[in-house]
Amino acid sequence: MSEKTILIIGAGMAGLAAGCYAQMNGYRSQIFELHAIPGGLCTSWRRKDYVFLC
Repeated sequence: MSEKTILIIGAGMAGLAAGCYAQMNGYRSQIFELHAIPGGLCTSWRRKDYVFLC
């Protein structure tokens, strides 16, 4: 029997949760993200003395 696979586009909170739930239910999951870090709108970054939260 072949292994079930789910491809997820976007590593925001919903994409990461979908990958976790997929693996908890016996699926192989692969998450694709355009940016270098996951998190989507739940990320922050520093520029000089400032921290930007979105």
